[in-house]
Amino acid sequence: MARKASRTANRREHTVDTVQQRTLNLALTLAPEQRQALEDTAILYNRMWGEIVAWCDTNHTVNRTRIQKHLYHMLRDRYPQLPSQFVCIAQRDAAGAVASWNGNHPKRKWNLKAVRRRLTINYDLRVMSLRGRLLTLSVRHDMKRLRIMLPDQPQWFKERYPDATLNAAKLVLKTDGTARISLIYRLADTLQPAEGDVLGVDLGQHSLTMDSKGGETRYTHVQGVRRRYAHNRLTLQKKGTRSAHRRMRTMKEREKRFIRDVNHQASKHLAATPDIKAIAFEDLAYIRHQATRDTKTGRKRRNMLNQWPFAQLQEFTAYKAARRGIAVIMVDPRYTSQTCNRCGYVDARNRDHARFDCRRCGHSDNADHNAALNIRDRALERLHIHG
Repeated sequence: MARKASRTANRREHTVDTVQQRTLNLALTLAPEQRQALEDTAILYNRMWGEIVAWCDTNHTVNRTRIQKHLYHMLRDRYPQLPSQFVCIAQRDAAGAVASWNGNHPKRKWNLKAVRRRLTINYDLRVMSLRGRLLTLSVRHDMKRLRIMLPDQPQWFKERYPDATLNAAKLVLKTDGTARISLIYRLADTLQPAEGDVLGVDLGQHSLTMDSKGGETRYTHVQGVRRRYAHNRLTLQKKGTRSAHRRMRTMKEREKRFIRDVNHQASKHLAATPDIKAIAFEDLAYIRHQATRDTKTGRKRRNMLNQWPFAQLQEFTAYKAARRGIAVIMVDPRYTSQTCNRCGYVDARNRDHARFDCRRCGHSDNADHNAALNIRDRALERLHIHG
C-alpha cells in the first residue's frame, strides 16, 4: 500500500499551479526625516503585528476571516495614526508568520513570540507606488507619502523577467542605520508542456543527483569541503574561547551559503533539462525520523542524514521548474534502491554500494541510476492513474 504523501510533498507538487513571484532586494538611501518617519511607522506596525500574533496564538487560528471580524475595528481604534490598509496587511503578515511557525515547529504550535525587534513594514499597491525609479510609501496619517529614489534595477532582472509586475514590498530598517526594501514581483503565467518525458531524480550521499537520463551532479567536492569545516569546528570547540565561538558562528553561515550555492546550481541544471514535462523526486520527509527510531542505524549514518540538504534542493528545483511550466512529482521512496528496474525483483542484496546487480535476472547498472529509473516509473504510473 502506498504511503500517504507528506504535506511538504503536496506543497511542492502544487508549486507549478501557484502564482510565481520573484523578489528584488535593493538598498535605500534615506534622508534623516524620512528614516524617522519610517521608524515611527514601523514601531506602530510591529506593535500591531504583535497583538495579532498573540490573538492567533491564544485562539489557535490563522483564519483571516475570523481575524478580520474580531480584530479589525479594535485595531483601527487603537492605532488611528496608521492608514486602514496597514491593518489589513498586518493581519495577513501575522497570520502567515504564525502558520509558518506552526509548520516548522509542530511540537511548539501556537507559541510564536509576539515581538518583532527588527523594524519592518509590509506594503501592497494601496500604500505604495513605483514609477520608474521613484518609489512612494505611505506612512502615518499626518504625513504625506515619502518620495524615495531607488537605485537602477539590475539588467539581469529586466532580461530574465521582462513581464514581471510589482505586487508588494517589504521594508526593513536595520540598527546600523541602513535600510533595504524587497520588491516582490508577480510573474506572468507559464503554460505547462503537454508533451515530454518525466525525469526521475535520485538524491544521494555520493552523487548529489543522478537522473534517469544519466545526468549526474557529483558530491565529492561538497563532502571534502564539509569535512574541512567539521575539522575546523572541532578544533575551535576544543579551544573554547569567545573568539573561537565567534569564528564558529561565521563558519556556520559560510558553510550554509556554500551548500545553498551547490543546491542552486544542481536545481538549475535539473530544471533546464530539455524535453521534459515533470521532475520526479522521492518523498523523503520522514527519513530522519525513521533513522532515529531504527536501532540498526548507526550514529555516523544519522549524522550524515541530518547534514543531507535534500529538502533545500527539492525546494529550489520546484520553483525553478515551475517557472518553465514543469511539474514536480513526489513518489513513495520505499525500495527504489533495491528494486530491479528491468524485472521488478526486490532484494536488499541487489545493491552493493554504487553497483546494482539483480540476483534474479542479472541486470547490472549504477545503483543510483537504477533508482532514478524506478522513481521515474512510479511517477509515470501516478500520471497514468490520475491523468
